[in-house]
Amino acid sequence: MEIIIYAPNTANMDLLLLPKIVRFMKIIYFFLLLIITACSSDTDKCFNDIEEIKEDFISTILTESILDEGPFQMNYHLRAILFSDNVVSLMGDVFVFAHLPHGWIRYGGKTYVKTNGSFKKITLNDLFPLPSQKEFLRSYCENFLKHDNNCNYFQGIDPLRDNLDQELIKVFVVDHESLILIFQPYAVGGFADGPFTVKIPFTELIGKWQAGNPMEKQLPITKNFLSSWDKDNWISDVQEDHSIAYQKEGSLRK
Repeated sequence: MEIIIYAPNTANMDLLLLPKIVRFMKIIYFFLLLIITACSSDTDKCFNDIEEIKEDFISTILTESILDEGPFQMNYHLRAILFSDNVVSLMGDVFVFAHLPHGWIRYGGKTYVKTNGSFKKITLNDLFPLPSQKEFLRSYCENFLKHDNNCNYFQGIDPLRDNLDQELIKVFVVDHESLILIFQPYAVGGFADGPFTVKIPFTELIGKWQAGNPMEKQLPITKNFLSSWDKDNWISDVQEDHSIAYQKEGSLRK
C-alpha cells in the first residue's frame, strides 16, 4: 500500500484564502452544521411535552437503537431558580441519548407571578409586548454575546453569526435581581459549550420593558425569598415571623 502525502505550496495556500473559496467553505460549514443539528437534536419536540418525549425515547430504543451504541438514557431536571411569596421561577432541562452520534438537550423555563391571590404564568410578551421593547431585548442579547468570549458563533474575524434572530429569544427565568435569557443548543454556540445565557439586571430594564408589567409590580424582591441561579452560592432571606417553624410555634402558644 502506498501512502502519498501532499504538502500544499504557497500558491495552493493563496488559492485557499481567496474570498470566494472562503465564502464557499463557510457555506459548507453551515450546511454541515445544519445536518449535525438535525441529527443530534429533536428541535421539533416541545419541551412541554415531556410525556411525548419519554414515549418517543422508549419507542426509539425498542425499534431503532443498536446494542453497541448504548447505554441509552433520558434525564429530566426541574429546579426552582427563585422561590418567594409572589414570584416563583423554574428552569428545566431534558437530555435524551437514544443513538449515535450523540444525544440532544433542550432547556425550558416557567415563571409564575401572584395576581389577585393566585399564581399565573407570565411570558416574554407580557414583559416586552411592543416592537421597540423586543428590539431592545434582542439588541442587548446580541451585544452581550458578541463580547462573550465563550460564545464562539459570534467570535473571530469572520464569525458564523453577526446578527441575533429575535426568534431565538424564547426561554427565560428570573432570580431575585435579574431577568435571565437561556438559549437552546446550536442557537448561539456549540452543543457542548452551553447553556448560553444573558443576565439583565432589573435595574437596567426600567423604562425598557412594559411599565407596570406583572413582574415589575413585584419588585424589588428583598425579603422572604430563596434565589439559586448559582447552585453553589444560593442566596436567601427569610424573616423570622415568616418561617413555618415560627408560625407553628406561635399557633401552639395561642
